[in-house]
Amino acid sequence: MRELNDNEMENEAQAPKKKRKIFNIFDWFYKDGKVDEKDDIKALEHPTFANFFRLLWKKLGKLMSANLIMVFGNFPIIFLLLATSGILSKTSVAPLYQTWAPLAGVSLFQEDAVTTTLSAIYGVHTEVNVINTPTKVFFLLGLLIIFTWGFTKVGTTYIYRNLMSGEAVFPFSDFIYVAKRNIKQSLIFGIIDVAMIAILAYNSYFLLSNYALSTMNAVMLFLTVAMTVVYFFMRPYIYIMIFTFDLSMGQIIKNALYFVLLGAKRNFAVLGGTLFLVALNYVLFLFIMPIGIILPFVITISIADFAGVYGAYPKILQYMVEKDDEPQAEEE
Repeated sequence: MRELNDNEMENEAQAPKKKRKIFNIFDWFYKDGKVDEKDDIKALEHPTFANFFRLLWKKLGKLMSANLIMVFGNFPIIFLLLATSGILSKTSVAPLYQTWAPLAGVSLFQEDAVTTTLSAIYGVHTEVNVINTPTKVFFLLGLLIIFTWGFTKVGTTYIYRNLMSGEAVFPFSDFIYVAKRNIKQSLIFGIIDVAMIAILAYNSYFLLSNYALSTMNAVMLFLTVAMTVVYFFMRPYIYIMIFTFDLSMGQIIKNALYFVLLGAKRNFAVLGGTLFLVALNYVLFLFIMPIGIILPFVITISIADFAGVYGAYPKILQYMVEKDDEPQAEEE
């Protein structure tokens, strides 16, 4: 092996040394938002089923960043989870069946084989949570979500729209940019959205538990499910229009109702995909609980919301933006 002479050794010492790049997991979330023209997916011009998954895979890091914004931006939900989990509540014992009370009364006057058998079946008791002061305080703190929900949804929807458009995306700065410019409508519709979700969820749960008691309950359950589906279709259009157009809240909601029918094909595709995603997450929760619990905090929410934007935005361009101003989206 040849030895280096004095000049070569001096040049070697003076040459700039290349620094070894240290791997940083946060680079995946915060890396430069430049668009790679060679590998850019023209999802806006061709919003097909295949392009959705190509874009989903390519922009997975940005979607995870948006998911984190949604989770941490709606921090009051942690108080709601703690309030409803029973961790803060006191426990007591109560009968599992409502028939226990009259049966216990009968047993005071007549105790035989029949009442003993029925008491063994319907006299089962279970633990119940008793709401106390800490639970009430945490529940009230959780209601603060009505003030954070609209801002986070508008901000993350703006990120998803830009990802679909092929624009450079910087998640946190984009979120702050659009939230500051749509404060009023974000707050108003955020409150409406939380209220509608809570009402529809409660009605669905109540009627599903009691639909067999009467025909009216079954009819009301059907109408509630139909209203839930319609509202699910409207939400992506509303959030996109909030920061895309200068419209009143009433005009935005009216236009979203039109898009329920105008974008019916894409709306039902998004609904089917969202239900599959929720079912998959639930199955993972049942069989691999740690993964099932973590996924909604990491990626599940952003995939569902991104699918909604992917289905809605091409229709908004088609019917609300002039051809000279924006590229037209092609139908699947």
